[in-house]
Amino acid sequence: MQAIENEYVTVAEAAALLRVAPSTVRRWIREGDVAAYRLGQRRIALRRGDPASLITPVRAMQERESHVPAGDDAKPRRLTSEEKQRGLEALDRIFTLSEEIMARRGGESVSPSWELINEARDERSRQLG
Repeated sequence: MQAIENEYVTVAEAAALLRVAPSTVRRWIREGDVAAYRLGQRRIALRRGDPASLITPVRAMQERESHVPAGDDAKPRRLTSEEKQRGLEALDRIFTLSEEIMARRGGESVSPSWELINEARDERSRQLG
């Protein structure tokens, strides 16, 4: 058992070693960036050296990205005239809907969410106080 404990680390231990949140390590596992192993029914572990493989110099990453062969996917394609027209029509519908909502509200815009949250917090404080 001692050999296994020396060879594997938990998600929390890997996160602590790399100084990231455990959710970040779980995301790396989910996205396939680092291999994980199930120990028993619920416990997930990583080989001690595997998370360290995620650490690379920034310059090396930039060089790797710049050497990606440029294919058809590398350039954004231009919108067709039909796509442009559909986009403009969607914007018109948005502006029309916005005007209708403002008219129903008597020209008064919706309060910012932070104001509503503060009002609700103040009301709750009064109720509890």
